[in-house]
Amino acid sequence: MPNVKEAISRLSESVFEHEALRNDFYSAWMSTALDLDRVEIFARNYMVRTTNTSTMVALSFLGTRDLAARVEIVKNLHSEFGYGNPQKAHLVLLEKFLTQLLSRLAGRPYQLAELERLPILPTTSRFVAEQRRLYTDPSERIVLGTLLAQEWLAYSMLTRLYEGARNYRHLFRTLDEFHENCEYFYVHIGEAEKDHKEQAVVSANQVCRSDADLAELKSGFDRFLEITADFWRGIHEEMGRIRAAA
Repeated sequence: MPNVKEAISRLSESVFEHEALRNDFYSAWMSTALDLDRVEIFARNYMVRTTNTSTMVALSFLGTRDLAARVEIVKNLHSEFGYGNPQKAHLVLLEKFLTQLLSRLAGRPYQLAELERLPILPTTSRFVAEQRRLYTDPSERIVLGTLLAQEWLAYSMLTRLYEGARNYRHLFRTLDEFHENCEYFYVHIGEAEKDHKEQAVVSANQVCRSDADLAELKSGFDRFLEITADFWRGIHEEMGRIRAAA
């Protein structure tokens, strides 16, 4: 069989050619500032997705018996929760960014609870349900293949979301104020997601010893890419529907 590390490396890098990263949502988000209605669609569905991230990583810990893989997953979780500082937990930083952005687009203080008036898209609901199914699969290789895909998508996802966020710099009083509210992106781009990528590779390598093992790993990996592409497609299509109705 081919070298396991090389096979997992090639699999990881395949994310860069997949619709999960090369899609119409990212093109629209990075090309121009969007209006409040469309940003709300993004914020509502991205929050629903991201709220589950740390839980899914925790499920991947439960889903593997390999000690070395578990150690790498714990490192990932520690990062997600701000290395022990609740104010630096990734979800808290995301809430801060979205609150500030939506407030400026609305021209008034905006509470994230207001997003609950918007329905969750069917594609988002499917993503959440299928993600949980993958992370609770009896096969630890499917679980860790899912984690591998999630972490290899995450860094590039965050760079694209940050590039789009830069379209809203003019809404902040100063450049410094804009950057102060972008810590969610910086903790991921600067360190966290690069570490998570390598941790996921280490975990995957720990549980693959044969072609059959690699096939299972790839099954979880590929399915996560599919539901991610569907997630972003759903947001982009709903943005188009809102714009057409305006």
